[in-house]
Amino acid sequence: MEEYAYRLTNELWNLGIKVKVVCEEKINDPEHGGIEVCELGKSLKKPRWLSHLFFARKVGSWVNINPEKDTIIHSHERIDCHHVTTIHSTIYNFPPKRKFPSLRNYFNEFIEKRELSCASVEKIVPVSALISDQITTKYSSEIPKLVPAIPPGISPINVIKKKFDPNSPVIGFMGREWKRKGLPKVIEIWRELRKKFPLARLCLAGFPIDEPIGIVEDEHGFIDILGHVGRKEAFYEKIDILVHPAKREAYGMVIAEALSAGVPVLCSSECGASVHAPKGTCCTLPSEIQTELWTQCLKEILEKPHLGQLPPFSRPWENVAKDYLRVYEAVST
Repeated sequence: MEEYAYRLTNELWNLGIKVKVVCEEKINDPEHGGIEVCELGKSLKKPRWLSHLFFARKVGSWVNINPEKDTIIHSHERIDCHHVTTIHSTIYNFPPKRKFPSLRNYFNEFIEKRELSCASVEKIVPVSALISDQITTKYSSEIPKLVPAIPPGISPINVIKKKFDPNSPVIGFMGREWKRKGLPKVIEIWRELRKKFPLARLCLAGFPIDEPIGIVEDEHGFIDILGHVGRKEAFYEKIDILVHPAKREAYGMVIAEALSAGVPVLCSSECGASVHAPKGTCCTLPSEIQTELWTQCLKEILEKPHLGQLPPFSRPWENVAKDYLRVYEAVST
């Protein structure tokens, strides 16, 4: 989300739009000196719902003290004084389940509903069609405010493609929240794959090297754990295919990145970015499907003669900004 907001802000400025950023703290300077950044100070990190409430109160106070005419407030957070809000996460408690009454559940639903239905909001922008469908189902009264999904852009990833060795395919996985993003299932798939390809390797990135991920001693020689990678090309140049069986992933930037690098993808259909995966060279499956079926699909992709010849996926950040200009034009201030 942070990169989405940062890139969008800079591209809007490039298109001649005056932009002012209100945030907790500034980590990176904008690319353009004319973009003013107003820091409100850190809030509590946990519990998240309380952090959201504190930040929303700070933003509301700032807006009241600094009223500006003909200004569109575009939020990427759980506030209640915006004209446009971008939804970056899956809808809370979806599909709806009975949950034990708690402050956490009550306030998470309260601030989500408030973000979508507050008096000032005119347009709701999901980052994927998956989120749009969830909002349509759970908050049907807000459908008139929904606009077509605006996915994030993708910065070009130029990789030196490795020569594919059919006897030793390299399966890639990247994700900081590795449990939620499906690493345990990736390991199961890889173990099943090794029954046919004993030399198959795993290349893992995005989480600390010393994380206990359940690898046994005799498997270490077939696994590369890169940890956090600053240069993403270092990961994509090593792998033949990305496997990403995450559950309820609002978008899944790693999928778009892999496709941008020309790397085929096997991912779950619960990932918003799965719609970009071309049929024939990639595959999407429900996350709960048995490991054997995931492995079979992986084998079929690896055995395709055009593996490694995937046309790179492209979505410039400038296009994202232009999509938002059309949204802003429909907002009354």
